[in-house]
Amino acid sequence: MKKFFIICLAAAFLLVGCSRTTSQNSDKKTSSDSVTISSTRSNTIVSSNPQSSISSQSNTEIVSSNTSAATEQQQDFVSSSEFGGYATFYFDGMNVPESININTNTNQITFNSGTDQEAVYSLTMQNISAKMIRIFSANTTDIRKVKVSTALSIGSQISGAINSNNQSGDLYLFHNRDGGLSLATPNYAGNVPADQTDVMIEVIQ
Repeated sequence: MKKFFIICLAAAFLLVGCSRTTSQNSDKKTSSDSVTISSTRSNTIVSSNPQSSISSQSNTEIVSSNTSAATEQQQDFVSSSEFGGYATFYFDGMNVPESININTNTNQITFNSGTDQEAVYSLTMQNISAKMIRIFSANTTDIRKVKVSTALSIGSQISGAINSNNQSGDLYLFHNRDGGLSLATPNYAGNVPADQTDVMIEVIQ
């Protein structure tokens, strides 16, 4: 009888021990699954952020490129190679020079106002941001707006007759509506209404 009791007691201990081991293994498996899921979610979040950053950067580059291209199209640059570095523009009217000669080979500009009235100045030709100006169209009195991006700045006088009117402001080169080059100069003649004092003169070759 004692042997039977001892065997039953031992069997009861074994059953309790197996139950605890199974419960612990189940807890460990659940904990492991939780860690795996958490790790997977973490990796998904981390990997998605760089893609978003790359996409944003790409969009920024496209916008920047388009803006740059649009800005370039708004310019009307004139290169000295277009006229071989030497060009003469002729006026038509009263109280204005007969012609203006531009020489970018020597960086000089010459105002010719008739016999013994030639005046030579130093010249700087440079590209500028596009700006709109108003001009009296060549050979007419019509006023129109044009876009200019190349400025001619007159410096010190080198030789010839003295006429401060020649240095009254910058000149501008631009491509005219006929496909040629025009020169916009200050209105040396003056005598215009107050609302036209900004209007320049278009001179052609």
